[in-house]
Amino acid sequence: MFKLPTCPHCGTIYRYKDVRAAIKQKENTCYHCQKRFRAKRFPYALVGILIPVILCILLNMYLMTRMRYLELIPLFAVTLFFLAVAYVIIPFFTKFKKLDEDTENKNKRKGKNK
Repeated sequence: MFKLPTCPHCGTIYRYKDVRAAIKQKENTCYHCQKRFRAKRFPYALVGILIPVILCILLNMYLMTRMRYLELIPLFAVTLFFLAVAYVIIPFFTKFKKLDEDTENKNKRKGKNK
């Protein structure tokens, strides 16, 4: 689950910053085999990002009930930490799919609808 995606054509492992760049683009080209692919997030990526957010909310609620004099700095620090964790793990919930398969599947669906 927590591994960076590989090229669907040649299996080249992509680095963290390359995955981040691929997520922003619709169509990508492998730097090794020069074939095209698309970066897609897993359907359960939202769950992986919501876990740190839920932990953040629970920890903030705990701090608010246990702190005698409520200060906002610890709450902000906890919130920023968990937001950073959620931001960092996004590429681990990404998968590269062959672009040719996507276009073929769309054409097959159009053919069935006619």
